[in-house]
Amino acid sequence: MENNINISKEQYLAVAQKFGLTKRELELGFMKVSGFSNRRIAYMLGISEQTVKNHFTHIYEKAWVPGRKEFIELFISN
Repeated sequence: MENNINISKEQYLAVAQKFGLTKRELELGFMKVSGFSNRRIAYMLGISEQTVKNHFTHIYEKAWVPGRKEFIELFISN
């Protein structure tokens, strides 16, 4: 794990639900802010790493952020 910011699921959802994410996107987003890599997320969910990357492309677009670092910062600043 690389980016653990120690956030509860309730705290995460309070911010993340504002972006209109699907249930799957909410799940992946929480895993990312919890510090899991794309490879680990793919393994845990039984999907390809490319599918994880595709989900994050959509997540970042919906959250209006350019990437992982800025996405995680949304939860640090709130």
